[in-house]
Amino acid sequence: MAVIRWTSILVLVALVVSGSGADDTDAAKKSEEVLQQASQALEKQEYDQAIALLNAALKVNAKAASAYALRGLAHSRKGARDDALADYEKALQLDARNVLAYTFRGALRLESGDLDKAVEDFNKAIEIDPKYTIAYLNRGSAYNIKRDYAKALADFTKVLELDPQSIAAYANRGQTYLYNHDLDKALADFDKALAIEPKFVSGHIGRGIVFQEKGDLDTAFKEFNTALVLDPKSVEAYQARGDAWMEKEAYDKAIADYSHVLKLRPQDVRAQVSRAEAYTEKGDYEKGIADFQEALKRHANNPEALAGLAWIWATCPQAELRDGKKAVAYAEKACKLTAFQDATFLDTLAAAYAENGQFDEAVKMQTEALKSPADFPKKELEKAKLRLQLYKQGKPYRQAGLHS
Repeated sequence: MAVIRWTSILVLVALVVSGSGADDTDAAKKSEEVLQQASQALEKQEYDQAIALLNAALKVNAKAASAYALRGLAHSRKGARDDALADYEKALQLDARNVLAYTFRGALRLESGDLDKAVEDFNKAIEIDPKYTIAYLNRGSAYNIKRDYAKALADFTKVLELDPQSIAAYANRGQTYLYNHDLDKALADFDKALAIEPKFVSGHIGRGIVFQEKGDLDTAFKEFNTALVLDPKSVEAYQARGDAWMEKEAYDKAIADYSHVLKLRPQDVRAQVSRAEAYTEKGDYEKGIADFQEALKRHANNPEALAGLAWIWATCPQAELRDGKKAVAYAEKACKLTAFQDATFLDTLAAAYAENGQFDEAVKMQTEALKSPADFPKKELEKAKLRLQLYKQGKPYRQAGLHS
């Protein structure tokens, strides 16, 4: 889960500082002190302060590759992708074996959806330092997004071989087990993380998601609320609680939590997409469209945003908002980006085909989608089956009207 990246940053910065003392001069010591202060600012998410400190460090030593790498990370967290990439490139020009720059650049590429290049960067970091746990953690996250769960589990397990006390590895592996619908193993990993650090926010969030998947929403909310007591600025806890409100069809509460995420992290694409989905479920389609389009401005290849727009254009009860051709184009792109492996996107493409009058294609695609029933939320599976019957009758699907 994303919150554990702050655990990762602490480890990364420790490596930066421990490696900066080779030159035992006053300038080198001063540079090391500034890097330590910048690392603390990054941990607190005080990005402007971190950038100011790193600018000062680079005035002392303009060839400090790790300072460029860390400044790039601060720019990345602020949403300044181009500035971040420029700093990572500069760091690698100064030091072609700088594992921080490869790992941070890989993380930025990961967030941007460039998974293959992200994996290449993590591979390079691991090649330079085979015991570098942060690169394994990030590569495992990339494999999760690629749905290559076997490789993800292998990377997180490798981290635990190198560091048996890694709460980040337990949290990430627990997340992978969640993706695999192996809830008991997921819960066991989150429990192990909390046994090591009882105040580990991601552990409580992970437990909450497990209980949500098990149908125990009351316990899930208790875990999310505990996480927010521990860290009132945890965007992951607000995101997870918003997702739980969605399951309860409490759309206004979900929108409030997603909006809180966007207040804390304005560039958060996931929260933008989630809020768009909440508006769509509520029946506020124009706001849903606006949020999906804003998400695509930040990440043009976000499959959830593409599919979300396609869903509205294909199924909206307001005729003036429907557009079958655009729905097919966006849904096809979402499916291609996920190698036609996500059943919910196939479901969206089927709806788009039906809206466009392509009922044979709709039946074929919906039949394919229903071969993976576990990919559908429980409440949506029966609706998906009903949609197949509609398409066989030559009828498109329409969403219900405004929810109360």
